[in-house]
Amino acid sequence: MRILVFCDEDLSVAAGGARQVLEFSKALSLRSHTIRIVAPQPIHVHQLAQEIASLSFRPVHVWRVAGLRPFSFLIASWNVLRQELPAWRPDVLLWFDSPGQMAPLLALSTHACASVLFVNGLPEEEVQGIWRLPFVRWVLRASLKTAARRVQAVVSICREIVTQMQDAWSILPERCHVIRNGVDGDRFHPQSHEAAKKVLGLSAKGPYIGFVGGFFPWHGLETLIEAVPFVRDKVPSATFLLVGEGKTRQALEQLVEQQGLTDIVRFVGRADWAQVPTWIAACDVCVVLHRQTRSYPGDSMKLWEYLSCGRPVVTTVGPGYGETVEAIGCGLAAEPDDAQDLARQLVRLLEDPDERMKMGERGRMAVIQAHTWGARAQELEQVCRAALAAMRRTA
Repeated sequence: MRILVFCDEDLSVAAGGARQVLEFSKALSLRSHTIRIVAPQPIHVHQLAQEIASLSFRPVHVWRVAGLRPFSFLIASWNVLRQELPAWRPDVLLWFDSPGQMAPLLALSTHACASVLFVNGLPEEEVQGIWRLPFVRWVLRASLKTAARRVQAVVSICREIVTQMQDAWSILPERCHVIRNGVDGDRFHPQSHEAAKKVLGLSAKGPYIGFVGGFFPWHGLETLIEAVPFVRDKVPSATFLLVGEGKTRQALEQLVEQQGLTDIVRFVGRADWAQVPTWIAACDVCVVLHRQTRSYPGDSMKLWEYLSCGRPVVTTVGPGYGETVEAIGCGLAAEPDDAQDLARQLVRLLEDPDERMKMGERGRMAVIQAHTWGARAQELEQVCRAALAAMRRTA
């Protein structure tokens, strides 16, 4: 199939949304599909060149001025799609939801094409800044509703989003699909724990508890920091590594200072993408939590990256992470927003190296068997084929 991929992410930035688009696109290409991506002109062109060597890329030039970029992208991407749909003639338009999702809607109104909408979150719970104004949020939700009803298939990373869309907008269940995120099992592979610490200049002592990813409210890092004193009481030599950047970093640093934990909690900053697997390998236990700041857990790629690196995980009880970890047997789960219970689970793993090793092995095996980007691309391919067949039946 010829698949035109649309997104509003700068694909040269190693953020979750950009990685998802790139990994799906590359994995579909490896399955012998022809892929062309329409996305913003990247800031770091040279970093992206190797990633998209096997793909066709049409950049969208936008104004990078605060507040104006989304509107600039909407207009510019609509113009690009109006050119690409009739000229490139894709079998399927695969578009990843964003505030710019109105551009595909407008383009499809004049150039029909089988379409698959990939929804990672609901606008009223995800957007920031000017997008949180009541009227703007209403427009975003209305455009998502229109898009979900217009396309031949809707995909999401978690069933809670699919359920909400079905209930609110009466979308037929057979048009809705759940395809979780995946991982590159070759890039994220088990490494020597001691060698990783040496490469990163970490003390050989440890143990290390790590979080590697973006700092956002729904990641519950406040609870992790609140658990630090309880862990220190049981495992005095433990160190917490927070690797990444994000909206909550400043507040988290203030919380660490207020509680006098600067000697045990280390903010590493954003790691080079090539070194992310090494930071994971340096950790004895990795953490991925979910705080109830939104109505769905999502499906963070960091969970799959931890498991692919053979690291045991402590997560939050409930849908998404908790259910996955329990099913695989690759870690433990704590009650939501409960620092003492989180500390108990962390200590339990820190004090049992044999169980940590077994959990890490089970996680790695599960990932390689069913949770790589290749496996996810096969699922997405089936959805795209079904969308194309549905389009042809109504043509």
